Amino acid sequence: MSAAGRTPGPAGVEDRTGGLGSVGDVMTRDVLALAPDTPVAEAARELERAGVSGAPVVEEGRVVGVVTLRDLVSRVPVAVGEPAVRGPFLRVEHVLADALAGRTARVREAMTTAVRAVRPDAPIAEAAALMVRYGVNRLPVVDEEGRPVGIVTRDDVVAAVARLAGVTLPRRPVMPPDPPGG
Repeated sequence: MSAAGRTPGPAGVEDRTGGLGSVGDVMTRDVLALAPDTPVAEAARELERAGVSGAPVVEEGRVVGVVTLRDLVSRVPVAVGEPAVRGPFLRVEHVLADALAGRTARVREAMTTAVRAVRPDAPIAEAAALMVRYGVNRLPVVDEEGRPVGIVTRDDVVAAVARLAGVTLPRRPVMPPDPPGG
């Protein structure tokens, strides 16, 4: 390791990733993106169908927000009162049926607009630091013009650290499985 805390890479090129690699090495490239005007119920179905808990919101080719299932469930007014069940046993469609009883909410009403994004060549450690600093579980990955090219999640970061330590982690589902008969 060099004095700057960096590992020399091939042909004397410094590896600024600390051996973890870059965001581009671990990001998911085929990413569900939602439009700001997507109805909340449709967005929830799309997230559930894709097996992800959140997605970037893209308008005119640029990331303008991030929305999660939690955003959709907790930020949309519930017409019939608070849901009786919270956590992994809460099925999105039950809450959204109540939430949408009186009107059609849109993703732009629920999304987070303070978007933290990284470039594909950023070290994984940089992405991890941003996630911890801002309390987020995913970061859109954008090119030089700010166009989305992927997404990196906490699971991606943990898997990279585990791989560096020689540990293989099983992939776990984002959404809990439906109960038998449900």
